[in-house]
Amino acid sequence: MPEPELQVSTDGVVTLKPPRDGDAQLLVAGRDEEFFKWLGPGGESPSPVACIWVGTELVGWVDYDLEHDWLQPGEVNVGYYVFPGARGRGYASRAVELLLVHLLEHTKHTTATLVIRRENVRSLRLAHRLGFVQHGELDRGLFLVREVGSIS
Repeated sequence: MPEPELQVSTDGVVTLKPPRDGDAQLLVAGRDEEFFKWLGPGGESPSPVACIWVGTELVGWVDYDLEHDWLQPGEVNVGYYVFPGARGRGYASRAVELLLVHLLEHTKHTTATLVIRRENVRSLRLAHRLGFVQHGELDRGLFLVREVGSIS
């Protein structure tokens, strides 16, 4: 059964919208050295679950996937990226929270996971702020989990 498409959702500051025509090029153009350092080369035509908007400005993306052998039933792996000029304003935290609401309300997934390299201090702070706790370590980084319905 395919995953349900994310509906437009907002917390009043950040709005998540499914990608539209032309968004992939903007997402690629927004990559910087931080993107490549933590996420690798990235695809030429990214199609995340949602683009992160603040007003009329596209500031990044948030996504989840199920294609990892280390995921248990009910778990999803969450990823996110915010463009350089929009960092440090809480947009990634807000976007991940909105994504978790989508997972809770529209899917059967119960646990969100993050894999973050130990050196990625900014992402580790975000994870802890949102209530993710370390649940081991993978060769790719620290393995953190949070119940989808828990309140941060």
